Amino acid sequence: FFLTLVKLRLDLYEQDLAYRFGLSSVSQVSSILKTWVNFLAAEWSSFIVWPTYQQVRANLPEVFRHRYRDVIGIIDCSEFEVQAPSSFSLQAMTYSEYKSRNTMKALFCITPDGFFSFVSELFPGSKSDNDITLQSGLLDRCQPGLRLMADKGFTVSKNELHRRGIDIVTPSFFFKRRASIQTESRAYKKSG
Repeated sequence: FFLTLVKLRLDLYEQDLAYRFGLSSVSQVSSILKTWVNFLAAEWSSFIVWPTYQQVRANLPEVFRHRYRDVIGIIDCSEFEVQAPSSFSLQAMTYSEYKSRNTMKALFCITPDGFFSFVSELFPGSKSDNDITLQSGLLDRCQPGLRLMADKGFTVSKNELHRRGIDIVTPSFFFKRRASIQTESRAYKKSG
């Protein structure tokens, strides 16, 4: 179990984990990770519950109450680096142009007050945010007339959302905060 926690926290390569934990092969590490991740996913899935609109509305943070009161969730995809598969076709499927390495992606949705309300299955890194959003089942949970929030970089077909009666909103504070973080990062690199 500890090996899995180390992998999730530090994202070390499986070869490194095999050495650190005294295992003779990477396949042993892969087997341990697969077993524990499947177990954790099964056990923790009951903690991720899609809320009703009334539950979300009752717990809206102040910043959402006026302009974003119809937002049911904030969505984004995250990528997780994986070891390059030995099969060239699987390498092509998992290769992410965005990250320039092999990844798997998942779609996450959190409520405006910060609770996870949806976590998709993993998809190959080559899949677009749009494809993952359409195939994940998230949109089937959304009631028509409600909105999802995403940052500017999240691309999803507005036509498909509108066909389902769902709107997506990209607030300006995402742009301002991202610009602020980038400015801080550049200043830090120059000073170091």
